[in-house]
Amino acid sequence: MTNQAVLGVLAIIGALAAVFLVVFAALGTYHAVSGSGMRDNMGEMIKGIRGMTGDGMGDMMDGMNGMDGMMGGGGPETTGSASGRGEVRIASFRFQPTTMNVTRGTVVVWTNDDSATHTATAKDASFDTGRLDQGKSSQVTFDRPGTFEYVCNFHSRMTGRVVVGP
Repeated sequence: MTNQAVLGVLAIIGALAAVFLVVFAALGTYHAVSGSGMRDNMGEMIKGIRGMTGDGMGDMMDGMNGMDGMMGGGGPETTGSASGRGEVRIASFRFQPTTMNVTRGTVVVWTNDDSATHTATAKDASFDTGRLDQGKSSQVTFDRPGTFEYVCNFHSRMTGRVVVGP
């Protein structure tokens, strides 16, 4: 056998050994994850995040003093009222006003003045502005009396309500 043939055989053996080590490491990792319940816990964590539209990210800011308003939920409650047409501005990760009192038939317009994308989505699924990028608006007409709680699907600590009078 020539030196070149020996080197070729050694290269093949080395490549097979490397493949074996990678497969062995992958199997060991899979066994560690599947045997510990870690895979199930990660699945539950991903479900909890719900595409970052649920409570998963909203709780991230809990306990971080001085940062309450950064992801919504901070600041004072504000109240507005309108008949015919009302305006809710989205700024600094807050709906302003947080409570809008309106008469039946009023059109409420949400306008996003933030750099982040937001939504105004009713908790009872009665309305959804859809995705509001910076500078975009969407409107909803309120024809029936009641209190309509809503949330930003991207920042769950951002909440507001529309109260429609009788």
